[in-house]
Amino acid sequence: MALPFELVGRDQPGQVGGAWSGDGWGEASGRCCGSVAGRLAGSWWTIAGKIHGPRLTWPAARDYALPVAERILAFYERDGLNVRTYDQRVEQDIAGTSVEGDVAFYIEEAKRSPGPVLELGCGTGRVAWALAAAGAEVVGLDLSRPMLDRAEAKRVDVPAEVAARMHFQRGDMIDFTLDRRFGLVLIPYRAFQALTDPHDQRRCLAAIRRHLAAGGRLILDLFDPRLNLLAPGRAAPSSPDRGSARDPLSGRTVTMEVVSREVDVRAQCFHEVWRFTELDDHGEAARHEDDRLTLRWAYRWEMRYLLELSGYLIEAEYSDFHRSPPAYGNEQVYVARVAPAR
Repeated sequence: MALPFELVGRDQPGQVGGAWSGDGWGEASGRCCGSVAGRLAGSWWTIAGKIHGPRLTWPAARDYALPVAERILAFYERDGLNVRTYDQRVEQDIAGTSVEGDVAFYIEEAKRSPGPVLELGCGTGRVAWALAAAGAEVVGLDLSRPMLDRAEAKRVDVPAEVAARMHFQRGDMIDFTLDRRFGLVLIPYRAFQALTDPHDQRRCLAAIRRHLAAGGRLILDLFDPRLNLLAPGRAAPSSPDRGSARDPLSGRTVTMEVVSREVDVRAQCFHEVWRFTELDDHGEAARHEDDRLTLRWAYRWEMRYLLELSGYLIEAEYSDFHRSPPAYGNEQVYVARVAPAR
């Protein structure tokens, strides 16, 4: 799923494809989080909790739940303007950023891996369908029913042999059980950052370990936070205008803007409200939908410790999908395998 966000600046939008997303951020889905919704809809206001471990407690954070009257839903929770315009937006959002080239990178890694591929936060299938077309057997898991419906709708447009290799399933990336093991597990496009509770992050990594085949690997993609964009409290979004797309259902233009932003530095979370406005034939606003995006940033040292604590050994670490070394403010791309027993 793709995860759009302000944290990395206008030149680094996020999808959550997946796609927040993760193609599809990202359960930002129905409880929105195989993409971004996974953690957003059902429990997106709980952004901190205890890490299971000796005497270690994450600081409590504010309750960001909004009154029902606000009608602000989690990213990718509803089958609305956000979801319907996602496929049109994602490629232009990625172009020219440190996420560019991620699909080719995943295909190359899939060809080196034993067994099928599992994508968590698969969203509309931006990465998953490309992997299946390249010959991989793929399972895509997401919590967002609207995003999965769009992924499934693409089945009629691919050859039968490709469709036979692609399987979608609704589920939560923090706690899932599948009847097979995988040679490669992916969480693309920053979808892991939809998990705003560190305990849920560990649960997700534990579930992945249970599903990795011998010699299997995990690839995670996160944005590397830019500290100048993390001032605490409420602030005007640095890049409120997020462009426009055409709604395939109505044929009308839909504009996107970030209308509010708040940063909680203790919980390492930011909260944004995105407004999707449908324009009528005269260019006037006909209606709008507001969706809430909440993501948690992580520092490189933090992710390295988290992977080690969860039983992984980092095989490679990059700052983009051209295998550049780690660099501030770009991507955090980790390739890891299960650490040998001590």
